[in-house]
Amino acid sequence: MAAAWSLSVERADQLRPAGLARPMLQLASMLDPNGIPHAVLTSEPALNHLATHRTSQYCGSPTQEPPVVTAEETTDVLHALHRLSLIDHSPNEPHRAVRIHQLIQRTIRDPLTPDQYDQLARTAADALVDAWPQVERDTDLARVLRANTTALTTFAKDSLHRPDTHTVLYRVGTSLGEAGQVNAAVDHFCHLTSTTARHLGPDHPSTLAARHNLARWRGRAGDPAGAAAAHSALLSARMQGSSKHRPAVGMCPSGL
Repeated sequence: MAAAWSLSVERADQLRPAGLARPMLQLASMLDPNGIPHAVLTSEPALNHLATHRTSQYCGSPTQEPPVVTAEETTDVLHALHRLSLIDHSPNEPHRAVRIHQLIQRTIRDPLTPDQYDQLARTAADALVDAWPQVERDTDLARVLRANTTALTTFAKDSLHRPDTHTVLYRVGTSLGEAGQVNAAVDHFCHLTSTTARHLGPDHPSTLAARHNLARWRGRAGDPAGAAAAHSALLSARMQGSSKHRPAVGMCPSGL
């Protein structure tokens, strides 16, 4: 099956716009197989990824800047991938425009080097943030973006914490809270605080940012005293710049 898909990818790369099929599949391989928004795959980070990683024989002279990829070309390459049954492209469902089988995702991800994997994961995260509206008026889109972030977190493993914690991990927690799921937001930032501290250390700015969000949503979840204590401890940690004398506040609250 992997060999057959590889031949299909090679064929897709030959179709217009040439050379974009593989980098598009790489990006889709990091996201939710059940539905990827069109806005994510046509975002500026996605277009830059396609231009930079266009299959080499279609890039032109290696001394020249890679040609710009347009949103229209992105739509064309999605059509080509659909024709070859590598994805299911549904233009009439913009929030779930692309579906892709998990086995194809894995086939595309497995040959990547560790550096390529890290870069691709953070590119996918950049694309999600770029497509995420500041004000979430479309609840369905917000739900799909959260699902894609969950999938990316699973696939990316440690990549979203190198060299620091990616913005998308904060954005998804805020989205949960703004959707009225305040306890889920508390749980998310509790986990993010622990994960970031493990990867980057308790005094890293990314960890302190996670603790700030955890304290905020604890207050919104009906624990003002716990939120006040957490904010106070966070202020102390920021002033001291060290965890040596910092009280262990900001861990997962019980009873929520």
